[in-house]
Amino acid sequence: HQQSAGYYLHKALKENIDIMVKSIGKDMQFVGIISGKGTVRSGKTTLSQQCGTYFTEEVNKKYKVKNKFTVDNIVFKGEDLIEKAMVISRYSVIVLDEGDDLTMHYWRDLSQRLRRFFRKCGQLNLFILLIIPDFFELPRHYAVTRTNFLINVYFYGEFQRGYFEFYSGKRKRDLYFKGRKYADYGVVHPDFDGRFLDLYTVDKEEYLKRKREDLEKENVEEDRKQPSVRIMEVRIKVCIKLSKLYKFKPEEIAKVLEVEPMTVYRYLKAVKEGVFPKEFGI
Repeated sequence: HQQSAGYYLHKALKENIDIMVKSIGKDMQFVGIISGKGTVRSGKTTLSQQCGTYFTEEVNKKYKVKNKFTVDNIVFKGEDLIEKAMVISRYSVIVLDEGDDLTMHYWRDLSQRLRRFFRKCGQLNLFILLIIPDFFELPRHYAVTRTNFLINVYFYGEFQRGYFEFYSGKRKRDLYFKGRKYADYGVVHPDFDGRFLDLYTVDKEEYLKRKREDLEKENVEEDRKQPSVRIMEVRIKVCIKLSKLYKFKPEEIAKVLEVEPMTVYRYLKAVKEGVFPKEFGI
């Protein structure tokens, strides 16, 4: 393992990021996926931050720039990703943290704008990380064509966090086509696997505050006719009950609530992260 800014980064993961740091100066751009194999609270957010911080440190040294990686580099909506990409410095990192825009209906206006963005954004020379609960939920153009690598984060043993698998472009493609039908992550071996620490590299309180605000805003948009916070409380309690007591899968809960499956994943993750009061806790 290699030490950086007070935390350790797995040696092979560091070496892959080093290659991207070196190559981005040749008018390149890199987009990676961080997936949780369908689980929430497995460490996707912390690993994305550690990768973003390390990439930024190395880019600053190599290209003599003064980029930063803070909570301002993390967005929760596809439209915010597009907006941020247009104003942020070259060689910067942007993390799209579990925005359901990537898996939304193909013909929605934002979905179409996101596809256009990823087709044309290469000249911006950015390092973009897309955090999602389940790699197999992604449409093919994101899973295969528009992204360079996949990191699967997972629990081990009795819900121990801090484990990951890295898939290069070719193995990521093979995994998608061979494993998607039955959601089988074991059908293709990763290039390597490893450990990471449970450590935020940005202001944790500010991150949780912004995430909570995003979820509340999402409910305002979905339920303009009713008080959004109350609607969200009811939905979260239903999610918890169906998940904990009746062992419903997120996709099944989504059908009951008439929301996107990604919204259910985000609710459950937010509760476990402590974004909401303890009375919502599982």
